[in-house]
Amino acid sequence: MSKGKIKEYSSARGSGIIIDLETGQELIVYANYVDLKNGEKLTEGQEVEFQIENKRGDIWAIDVHIM
Repeated sequence: MSKGKIKEYSSARGSGIIIDLETGQELIVYANYVDLKNGEKLTEGQEVEFQIENKRGDIWAIDVHIM
């Protein structure tokens, strides 16, 4: 799994950006690919683990978990 930080995330839109800590690359993240437990929320600067997948010509973060 890769590690990164949340650059921005909008609960209203259900999407945001993760920065990969190893490569500095920005990845798209969508709410349906985030595993949140017990009322957790994604916030700016939060560290996460994720898988990387190419979808529709973009690089997405999937299987996202808060560290």
